[in-house]
Amino acid sequence: MTKAVLIITNMGPKPSAPFQGQFVKNQVLALQQRQTLAYFYMSWHNDSLLNRLLKYPVLFVQFFWSYILSFKSFDIIHVHFFYPTIWLALAYKYLRKPSVKIVVTCHGSDIYHYQPFSFLYRWCCGFVDQWIFTSEKLQAKSYTAAPKAAVLSAGIAQIYADAQQLSRTEKDIDLLYVGALDKNKGMDRLIALLPQLADKTIYVVGTGGYQAQFEQLKKDYPNLQLAAGQSAEQLKALYQRSKCFLSLSRNESFGLVMTEAMVCYTPVIATLTDGSAEQLGADSFWVLDQADEQVLQQNLLKKIQQLLSLSDSDYTALQQSAHQHAKDCLVNDVAAKIHQIYRDLEL
Repeated sequence: MTKAVLIITNMGPKPSAPFQGQFVKNQVLALQQRQTLAYFYMSWHNDSLLNRLLKYPVLFVQFFWSYILSFKSFDIIHVHFFYPTIWLALAYKYLRKPSVKIVVTCHGSDIYHYQPFSFLYRWCCGFVDQWIFTSEKLQAKSYTAAPKAAVLSAGIAQIYADAQQLSRTEKDIDLLYVGALDKNKGMDRLIALLPQLADKTIYVVGTGGYQAQFEQLKKDYPNLQLAAGQSAEQLKALYQRSKCFLSLSRNESFGLVMTEAMVCYTPVIATLTDGSAEQLGADSFWVLDQADEQVLQQNLLKKIQQLLSLSDSDYTALQQSAHQHAKDCLVNDVAAKIHQIYRDLEL
């Protein structure tokens, strides 16, 4: 018998970040090819003060009305982003169906930002029947020691499956960054590099707190190009056009943009995080320790210059290696593994 599944997340698109939560939606769409399931996400989402104050109470009311008071029954609730989203699943368990099984996918900040773990956080962990982590290092930093835990990539859009390998001479972008424009993602580090990269074409895709600063910097650095949210099709084209992708995060549980770049045959230079260690290897020549900011800046510039000056044969080999690391992270493959997890849960 097919188990009824409800996937819930505290993420959702908003005007300033139209693709936020896209990888969860991609998983949902891939899973729907295998079974019927319901999807609940934060639909009232914007950057207003009112939204920041009330978005979780509104989310709970919407969930209560749509699912706890509904006649539809679910066997499994899959929570994306553990805390505080887990409280929705617990409300369903206590008020609607005590036998429901709870699966949780941890994204990173739902662990990083809650350490040291509070009593309520630890208490909620006890109700999870199956954990999914995006990296082994993220699992090691979690509170739980539950035996039912899997490490899976979050999954990149299936559209990347047919990415084309362009030679370096066919690529017109030297350095590409895709992601949130905030301090955790290392935007201050990228800005500090700009004076030394005036002869390189740099493409920055994203929105966030540093957006206005980048707009100002564009006047002084004509080599700097900016874009807001892009579709997977648009990103694929940008990845393929880029000689190098930069990931400068301070914390990164997995970093799907690194995966997307690599599957498009674009080498990555990254700071050492859980995500870069998982995908490139902690001892990779292209992964940089970030213990000392001054040393990091020097090493970043050196690595960029080294990568861009590789021989054609060495660069092509690096492209192939990057693609090989990332090709198993396509969302259809990830969805097949999640579907099997659902099937294996005993009711």
